[in-house]
Amino acid sequence: MGEYYGRHTPYGQVPGPFARFLQENGIVAQYSTPGEPQQNGVAERRNRTLMGMVRSMMSYSTLPLSLWMEALKTTIHILNRVPSMSVPKTPYELWTGRVPSPNHLRVWGSPAEAKVFNPNIGKLDPKTVSCHFIGYPEKSKGFCFYCPDRHTKFVEMRHVVFLEEEMVRGSMVAREIDLEEKRVCVPTPMIEEPFFSLPVAAAPTIPDIVMPTHVVSSPAVETNDNGEPVLQDPTESIATDEEEPQ
Repeated sequence: MGEYYGRHTPYGQVPGPFARFLQENGIVAQYSTPGEPQQNGVAERRNRTLMGMVRSMMSYSTLPLSLWMEALKTTIHILNRVPSMSVPKTPYELWTGRVPSPNHLRVWGSPAEAKVFNPNIGKLDPKTVSCHFIGYPEKSKGFCFYCPDRHTKFVEMRHVVFLEEEMVRGSMVAREIDLEEKRVCVPTPMIEEPFFSLPVAAAPTIPDIVMPTHVVSSPAVETNDNGEPVLQDPTESIATDEEEPQ
């Protein structure tokens, strides 16, 4: 669950989706130290009690291990109706104000013959089906059964004959139950990490160097009366250049 609470980066801990949900609702979360489940205290002790009861119920039944959740619901139903050392009353009595009755409790996984409601049943058709008891429904007064031979495998019925004695007289060799947690690799959700940009100094600009240019003017060309250019003797131009500085 670490990917949902958050993960650590070189910039610090980045909160995950669940951690952000807590922050938005003003909930201050206090986490346990990694690798120290005993810090949860009462919760971990209760989980151990529940799983111990589930293993015991599953080991002495022939039901598939995929029904372990139904066995867990049954253990919770039982523990809510039995006393404990922490309080003088049962949790059911503290919640409802009524004393619970244990008369309806049955052996989990025991075979039973139940009468299924079917308005189209004939007079000579069988009225009961073979099933296994798997728990107590939350919203009705009856029992939950697992019927592997029927199209509807999970049914709730009230008119039932439990065959608990046959289960007890049968084989009591407990089978091995493995309900250990399996680690599943969950892809890490995409979390935007904070980006810290450092100021970058601008490189100095080099001004353009203007090279001096010399404009050389061409000498004026003399023309005669006819407009023809008059060629000048080069010796005369040299002499005039030398005489100018004096």
